[in-house]
Amino acid sequence: MPFNLVGQQVTEAVNNSTVFLLPPGQITFEVDGEQVSLVSGQDYVNPGTKADGTNGTAYVYKKGSTKPKPKDDNDGRTIDEGTDIAKSLYSFLPPEVVNEYAKNWVKSGDANVAMGMTRQTKPWKDNFGKLMRDDGTLIMDELSFIGVKASYKQTLSEVGINDFSDFEDEFDDMATGYGTDDPVSAEEFQTRIDLVYAGVKDQIPEVEKLFRERYNISLDAPTIFGALINPKIQDKVLIGDIATLQLQAQATSRGFTTSFARFQELRNLGLTTEAAKGLYEGAGSFISQAKSIGRDLDISTLESATVGDTSSQQRIARIQAEIQSSGGLNIGAAKKGDEVIGLTEN
Repeated sequence: MPFNLVGQQVTEAVNNSTVFLLPPGQITFEVDGEQVSLVSGQDYVNPGTKADGTNGTAYVYKKGSTKPKPKDDNDGRTIDEGTDIAKSLYSFLPPEVVNEYAKNWVKSGDANVAMGMTRQTKPWKDNFGKLMRDDGTLIMDELSFIGVKASYKQTLSEVGINDFSDFEDEFDDMATGYGTDDPVSAEEFQTRIDLVYAGVKDQIPEVEKLFRERYNISLDAPTIFGALINPKIQDKVLIGDIATLQLQAQATSRGFTTSFARFQELRNLGLTTEAAKGLYEGAGSFISQAKSIGRDLDISTLESATVGDTSSQQRIARIQAEIQSSGGLNIGAAKKGDEVIGLTEN
């Protein structure tokens, strides 16, 4: 059965353009238990695909005979020569992939064929395996893949993150489109990070302070931001705690203080950073209004109401009605759908 340019067996007839007698770069091959060899001056060598995914140029096999070519018959080609060619054509490849390419060039003597063979090796798959679709074609060439990931790293470095070890898997998935052929572009990633950073940068100093007070551990701002955007880093930093401290930062930055355990409880009850921001921004004004009509209201009641406690919500509603009837501000619950996300003046 013939083979296509990516080494798959196909049912089409050999046409020496896209379908060949043997897999890329090979002049002998066992097919259905029988050794098949190319005939010198007659059969074409399967050229495979180039680094950019385009088809290689087929050529007639002119050496040897109908007998299998001896494994050590490489016309004097050496690993050093293959390495030089790899460094000339594919200088961006990791050393282990360059080594595989050099060995395959010694076997084939053809740069394109050697690359096609290299893409079947473990070192290549370890570095670029996500580039290859199920049908054997490439989503993009290796250089483009490396370039896109480099742009992601540049974006993170702009917000102070320079250790990318915990992001490598995510970079691979984004650059290859999570298997959907829709890669995340450099521009799209830049926009995502800019939006997230703009939303949390003012909280980072408070989170840093609270983390130092709770654990006596000093974390720099880039590590904290990295933990906010990457669960792997958050797990390293103490799972869940940084999210709780982010809520606490919303409170302490506005003059409200309570225990870490309380904020952990609120987070477990569903209090989000967005809801915490709305809650603590409006809390001071509401508590002051309640005091002006003789009502004693503390922050814990507002917190409980925000996470859905019915009795707290009813108490706030009564106080709100009294404030409104006395001509004061009408402060109610801000909602997104059915979720309470803070307080607002009506």
